[in-house]
Amino acid sequence: NAEKMIESLQAAFKEKNVAGIVLRINSPGGSPVQADQVYREIRRLRALHPKVPVHAVIGDMGASGAYYIAVAADRIYVNPSSLVGSIGVIALHVDQSVKDAKDGYRFTAITAGAHKNDYSPHEPLSDSAKTELQSEVDRLYAIFTEHVAAMRGLDLDAVRATEAGLFFGSNAVAQGLADGVQTLDVTLSQFHQF
Repeated sequence: NAEKMIESLQAAFKEKNVAGIVLRINSPGGSPVQADQVYREIRRLRALHPKVPVHAVIGDMGASGAYYIAVAADRIYVNPSSLVGSIGVIALHVDQSVKDAKDGYRFTAITAGAHKNDYSPHEPLSDSAKTELQSEVDRLYAIFTEHVAAMRGLDLDAVRATEAGLFFGSNAVAQGLADGVQTLDVTLSQFHQF
């Protein structure tokens, strides 16, 4: 939940003796809207508190929307077996019209607005709806890849060349998606040295 994450971040940055913020990330991703909200709040708080470093430590997985959040950090660390990446966008349409027919159902949609029923699961996706959805997926992909390239100091073509793949541990570092292989305990001990 983005609201709870944002509340926790705000509370952490308000702590008087905070040496740094560690983002513990373990997620396959999620909503691009919520990921962007959390990312923007991290960057806003970081700008207000420039002496407070933010490091992300990825557990089992930091992919898709979770990786979007991770790139808000100054440094990203992975465990040796962490899965990182999936810098891509997916939209799914389930066409259950054949199952509906087998079950004896036939749906009739009465709508106002030519596109109101474009993504109904009760009929095949129309060519125009598919084209429109692909356009939106491409738009979000451009935002995501440009965002990662800018925050990680990577060439945009290199980010796109990942083809939304997942990279394990040191391979994520080799791709420039992380800064090193380091556990949460080591990261926390570094902050105690500040």
